[in-house]
Amino acid sequence: MKSSIRVVIAEDDALVSEMIQRHLERLGYTIAGEAHDGHTAVALVTDLQPDVVILDIEMPGLNGLEVAEELHARCPTPIVILTAYETQELVKQATAAGAGAYLLKPPHPRDLDRAITIAMARFADIVSLRTMNAELQRLNTNLETSNADLDAYARVVAHDLKDPLSVILGFAEVLAEDHGDLPPEKLGEYLDIIVSKSRKAVSIINGLLLLAEVQHLQRQAEVLDMQTIVNETLDRLTWQIAEGHADICRPESWPQVIGYPQLVEEVWANYISNAIKYGGKNPQITLGYDNPSEQRQDEKYQRFWVCDSGPGIAPKVAQNLFEPFVKMGNGLLRSSSHGLGLSIVRRIIEKLGGKVGMESPPAGGTCFWFTLPKKEPEL
Repeated sequence: MKSSIRVVIAEDDALVSEMIQRHLERLGYTIAGEAHDGHTAVALVTDLQPDVVILDIEMPGLNGLEVAEELHARCPTPIVILTAYETQELVKQATAAGAGAYLLKPPHPRDLDRAITIAMARFADIVSLRTMNAELQRLNTNLETSNADLDAYARVVAHDLKDPLSVILGFAEVLAEDHGDLPPEKLGEYLDIIVSKSRKAVSIINGLLLLAEVQHLQRQAEVLDMQTIVNETLDRLTWQIAEGHADICRPESWPQVIGYPQLVEEVWANYISNAIKYGGKNPQITLGYDNPSEQRQDEKYQRFWVCDSGPGIAPKVAQNLFEPFVKMGNGLLRSSSHGLGLSIVRRIIEKLGGKVGMESPPAGGTCFWFTLPKKEPEL
């Protein structure tokens, strides 16, 4: 209904303004306000945010084109330009300034009605087009980022898979050719190496699959049972915990947050695995979360962390740790890494609305943390 369409009239001639107002009211439009100079017009439209503006081309202060440009930048609104004369140059300038239609003075009611309809329709088309262009740009940017990451990771994967696969192939060939002549202890040693390298290869491939899943994640987040997630993570890392002689402490209960269980498990697995690898000899590892009095993030988010007793991480390395392909070797404990784990962690947590970070004081030890949205309390 036209009565719901609010119009601001910006016309310095009081008689013309009154005539336009009467035409509009007869047509069923609502007059939201009037202005008689350019500066007042800008302020009034910005304040009232009407559905359409009838704008005189010649006004004191700012002319109609200048007002249109100002509104286009500050408060985009459908605009009908009023002019006493018509030229191609004026039409071009009015269009460039953001006007959707123009009228010659004195406007006929039918022409006024049609001009408002055209201006609002063109404005809606422009807004829709801008929205689609922005979404297209976002998708293109995401696609470029995804392609670049996947391409770079594919090269790293191809390189890193050579080591475990070559070792697996080599020892498998030895077992195939000489298994009858090998003593039991050598046979067991070779099989252990094959198992270890196979796990490494699977880990690398899983990283690639997880990266692809995170980039296209569209699932609904849910309330997490963090205790179950942590328990399953530790069960999954049993062999690594035993191999690294790690001592892990954890709370008996956890706060409720929102996320996606399988992906949050990957975050814990990555942090804990790194703590075992780089936490020094017989690492002491603590899992936990900030109590309400310790919260440093927004109160709507809960911070979780994994702290180790290792030698710490140099500041130059620390600032880039969550970028792809940064390895955490510290010279004291050398361990193989395909350098993408923390980058995936960051992607997972940001996808779930949280943040990641780390702290490594000069005295030693490192804490990696992440935040997730808290479960809203039930009313």
